[in-house]
Amino acid sequence: MLRWCWPFMSSSGTSTNRGQEMALLIWPSLILAAGYGYMVTFVPHQPGWQPAYALALLLGGFWGVHLILRVTRHGGDQFLLPLAACLTALGLIFLFRLDPGLAYRQIIWTILGLLVLIVVATGFRDYQRLEQYPYFFLSLGLFFLFITVLAGTRIGGAKSWLTLGSFRMQPVEAVKVLMVMYLAGYLSDKRELLVQGAGRISWGPLLVAVALAVLLLVLQRDLGSALILLVTFLAMLYLATGKLRFCVAGGALFSLGAVMAYLAFPYLRARIAVWINPWADYTGAGYQVVQSLITLGSGGIFGTGLGLGYSQVIPAVATDFIFATMGEEMGLMGSLGIILLYLLFALRGFRAALRAPEEQGVLLAGGLTVLCTFQALVIMAGVSKLLPLTGVTLPFVSYGGSSLVISYLLLALLLNVSAAGREAKP
Repeated sequence: MLRWCWPFMSSSGTSTNRGQEMALLIWPSLILAAGYGYMVTFVPHQPGWQPAYALALLLGGFWGVHLILRVTRHGGDQFLLPLAACLTALGLIFLFRLDPGLAYRQIIWTILGLLVLIVVATGFRDYQRLEQYPYFFLSLGLFFLFITVLAGTRIGGAKSWLTLGSFRMQPVEAVKVLMVMYLAGYLSDKRELLVQGAGRISWGPLLVAVALAVLLLVLQRDLGSALILLVTFLAMLYLATGKLRFCVAGGALFSLGAVMAYLAFPYLRARIAVWINPWADYTGAGYQVVQSLITLGSGGIFGTGLGLGYSQVIPAVATDFIFATMGEEMGLMGSLGIILLYLLFALRGFRAALRAPEEQGVLLAGGLTVLCTFQALVIMAGVSKLLPLTGVTLPFVSYGGSSLVISYLLLALLLNVSAAGREAKP
């Protein structure tokens, strides 16, 4: 296992010829080809050639990004794009199996996300220029949250959507990245004062900003995003100060706030009750969790096979519960493979943070890595009843335009930080 994982831990993943990236992109290509071939051969109601054209367009997008990064001699980590492409490819195969209409739209969103990646990776390679305006990112993030609270649309219990005619977006996905960029700029600027304890005034804007963002998310009933944002803040605070007591104090305040929210909001009490015993109301509030557990259990070790599961009975299976579909049809081994991909993504993200040439890069890469991987942990744990169900998306995998585009924006920022680390290496 160590021998297999060694390339992901080595320092050779940032060469400007991007040969390793080219080799690794073969894997998402094989995933898409094998998934389509399996559906055509073994699944009733064969999909025909239209999905093949759409998947070919997606592959062209991935390989096009690789060529642009190679031509521009981008020194970003060569493992990040193939890992994200593998996750997106797996998600699309299961979306075609669940709802081809959503799959076609997901391909469009993926192409848009890749365009955003190209723009940010090539046009904003010097991320330090962006980090000179932390209050702009904070203001923009809080503005999105305020607008969502005032004029948002409630879907699935959370008022986290903005609707403009037939267009619908989830601003909280962008808000999480904006808050990370604010925290990276602010903490790097005030780090010495915070560490020495002489900057008590500096704590004020930081704590007020994070508390206000979390409060607005709670008012939207988007508790999953509130938890992810708070954990990301505590992780970045530890990266900036190295003081574990700050994280312990933040965890204690979070626990106190969670108890108060549990007492104040009936919907939160209902969600906790469903988490503790979903079988008590298995035809009502606990239906999704119960069906998810049955789906995961029926997959066994190696799964039922692609297209041979019954997870379509779960509401919102293409968004919140797509991991349950993967667990049923790929089994325990396939589920562990998905988790391993996220762990490898975290490994490369933290490596980019450790090799960043300055404090801003450390905090930005570290915060974005925690944001992405902790969100994946939260939704996978919710689907399997290890944590209360939160309703956040599985990054790079679940259906959702806002989530997918922002995930590739996050990937572009990680590529830029890793490239800066390589260029600063003596």
